[in-house]
This record gives sequence, structure tokens and C-alpha cells, in this order.
Amino acid sequence: MSNMEHKTTLSGDTSTSIEDYLEAILVLGRRTGASVRVTDVSAYLGVSKPSVSAAAKKLATAGLVEHERYGAIRLTKEGRQGALRVAARHELLLRFLVEVLGVEQATAEEDACRLEHFLSEETVDRLHEFVGFLTDGADPEDKGPMGFEAFMAAGKTHADLLERWRCEALLEEGGESSQ
Repeated sequence: MSNMEHKTTLSGDTSTSIEDYLEAILVLGRRTGASVRVTDVSAYLGVSKPSVSAAAKKLATAGLVEHERYGAIRLTKEGRQGALRVAARHELLLRFLVEVLGVEQATAEEDACRLEHFLSEETVDRLHEFVGFLTDGADPEDKGPMGFEAFMAAGKTHADLLERWRCEALLEEGGESSQ
């Protein structure tokens, strides 16, 4: 099997579904501003309620969520941090696919969901810098591979780019919820 199939996720589990569940809980909590229930996650991910219940139990055992049977699912501090990392990767990939490559939004959403789990931190960091270079303040005449190398060599970075995007998204949503 390829190296990509064995990528370890933030929880140490080889299954990307753990990250999908964390991200879904985060997104749903922000969207509704209310507690997230098994039914909500089931509908959002298109999986069965028993699958969500089993995943919630696994996430709770790993200390990533708090969940009582038939109750709401809440991210723990560690779970929220992991969910935010996955969501930030998703947003970076989505923006790259749509704004840089011109991929149609629906296709870009699907592709970002797949890619967010398998890229190394090095690749994500470099992609982050490249997207920042292309979208934030580089002289249009300097955009391109050689311009990017000069941009990086000059010590310019966009370390705050994802946080800025996150803040913009929160402002559009009307603020951050407790999830």
C-alpha cells in the first residue's frame, strides 16, 4: 500500500474518519451555535447514526470529545485544537484550488476534504506560503515560481494567513461559538 494510505492523523489513528468527525463537530457547532448531536453529524457526513455513536465513543476514549449516550457531543480542548488544524488545512486547500487553480467550488470542496488528511506539515507550510504569496501583496509582475523563490528568500512569510482567513470566516458567521 502507498505511504498515503498509512498517513497517521492527529490522533495517531490511521483512519482519516477521526479527523472528519472532529471537523464535522466543529463546523456544526459553529453553524448552529448549539450542541451537536449524533443525528446532526450523521446527516452532515452522510453516515449512519450507529457509526457516529461508535466514533463518538472512540473520540471520547481518546479524550477528543465529551459525549454521554443520547447526549450532545462537545469537543475537548485537545479535540478542538485538532479540529481547528484540520479545518485550517481544508480552508487553505479550498482557497488554493478555487482562487489559484480556478477549480469549481463544489469540486474544490470534495478535493479539499480528501487532500486535507494526507499532506505532510512541510507541504502544507509551503503551500500556505505560496498561496499567501499569490493572494496577499506580491507585485503581480513577480508572481510565478521565480518570484516566489525571491519572495521567500527575502524572508517574507504569511504565517498569519490561515488565522486571518479563520477570523474573516468567523466575522462572516457572526462570531465564534463554543464548539
